[in-house]
Amino acid sequence: MNDNASSSAARYREALATLKERGGPLTPGTFVSLPFSEYPRPLSRAWQYQIARLRAYVTEISSLLMFKLSSMPSWTQRPRWRAQRASIVPTATALHRTSLEAYAAGDSETLRRICLGNHAGTLIAALDRRPSREGVRFTFEPRRSIWYPRLVSHLIYRLDAEQASEQAIVAISSRQRVERYVVGTGMGVPGSLRLQEKVEYVVLSRLVDMKSWVGKPWRIWGTVAPTSLEDYYRDKIATEKDMMSRAGWNKSSS
Repeated sequence: MNDNASSSAARYREALATLKERGGPLTPGTFVSLPFSEYPRPLSRAWQYQIARLRAYVTEISSLLMFKLSSMPSWTQRPRWRAQRASIVPTATALHRTSLEAYAAGDSETLRRICLGNHAGTLIAALDRRPSREGVRFTFEPRRSIWYPRLVSHLIYRLDAEQASEQAIVAISSRQRVERYVVGTGMGVPGSLRLQEKVEYVVLSRLVDMKSWVGKPWRIWGTVAPTSLEDYYRDKIATEKDMMSRAGWNKSSS
């Protein structure tokens, strides 16, 4: 039993170290709402979707509130942790622009610095497949409106007694221009020019030290698609099964 417990603890520490450095799956309970114009039909499904969205919002706010309360030295002192939500959107926009420009320029060092390991690894692997004789010209123009850019999800949860994982998702609308060119001549590759109007949901992640209650710099986890009603129910069922398994409810009583 002791050997099994030690082995399980070692595996947990190893998995936790990998999660901190390379990034794991999205935080359970993450919900990225569809634009209202893309809500499911008919009306009954749209109503179910809105209820799911509200439940996810309550979960988000609860996670932030509980973490903030836990940072209070006492009930008569102010919380030491601050969500700093106003800074998340401009930070996400700047990091997203930098990552796209670094990818276009083939700057793997910048990608390693601002992206979590798994996402950086994917981008750098794509750079390695790029023909050495070709370069990329890229421009990124954020588009602002009443809907974009905006914070669509913000969650935090404890990893262990010392650190917590904070996750934020920002919807960013932009106009992007990409063109490949021949390095030796600077001439554009015929047919390579792409002009795109895009809405991207950029996921940021960082660790928060629970002694100082200060977060590390945000890094890019990647991008995600909005949550569909099917996604919500699938994740809900998976989470419930995991909780039952952890509680031992799926084991037959002896």
